[in-house]
Amino acid sequence: MNEYPKHLIDSHFHLLSMKRKGFNLPDILFAMQQVDMQGIDVGLDAKDLGQRSELFKEYPFIRLASGIGPWGTDESEGSLDKQIRELELQLATYEVVAIGEIGLDNYHTYGGAEKQERLLEAQLDIAKNLNKPVIFHNREADEQFITLFNRRIFSTRGIMHCFQGSKELAFLAVDKGFYLSFAGPLTYKANQQMQYIFAHIPVEHILLETDSPYLSPVPVRGKPNSPLNMEHIYRVGALLRGMELDAFIDQIRKNYNQFLGL
Repeated sequence: MNEYPKHLIDSHFHLLSMKRKGFNLPDILFAMQQVDMQGIDVGLDAKDLGQRSELFKEYPFIRLASGIGPWGTDESEGSLDKQIRELELQLATYEVVAIGEIGLDNYHTYGGAEKQERLLEAQLDIAKNLNKPVIFHNREADEQFITLFNRRIFSTRGIMHCFQGSKELAFLAVDKGFYLSFAGPLTYKANQQMQYIFAHIPVEHILLETDSPYLSPVPVRGKPNSPLNMEHIYRVGALLRGMELDAFIDQIRKNYNQFLGL
């Protein structure tokens, strides 16, 4: 059996969601620490940053991002204005490396396209004011993101999380300085266009993620996901890029450090 590789990066996971699914977070975090894994715990709503900051303050290899995803437009957590105010208060108190995940979702309508775009624009303004990069959620909204990239200037690098978009969007995002982060679906045999994009964009713009507890890679597809499944995504990624695993790991860590501004 191969030894678990060290120095992996998981650029996007949701530890509170993992906790709700029954994962033992101290065990997961200890295991990550043992193999020098780093990554970003990503927020899903306006109010969770304080809780996450307290829970993970003893784990410096866990960075935090915070934002309101398009699901916030259903207003189950309050009006958009109320949620945005809450997010701004949290961001004034606690440190984050990025605003996210934020974005657009045409698969789930949530509160509708107009509200989603309003929520996204408000958080893009917050990111600009704080000089923070963004982490984008895109589900079946390629054309809207292409329009966004063509009309907005991003002064800091961002991430297209769990990239499953078109070639046009991929190369435009790279041209705008963004990273494309690929998750478990990269390992699915049917995703040939995604694998083509992964193999052909500049390797300096690639990140990898689990999106835990979602989107488990082969060979654990269908089971709750964890950052410890990063190994499977890395091995497929190195194969698709025609790189030795160690060299691929070094490149992804370099990309991640550049994203963080280290």
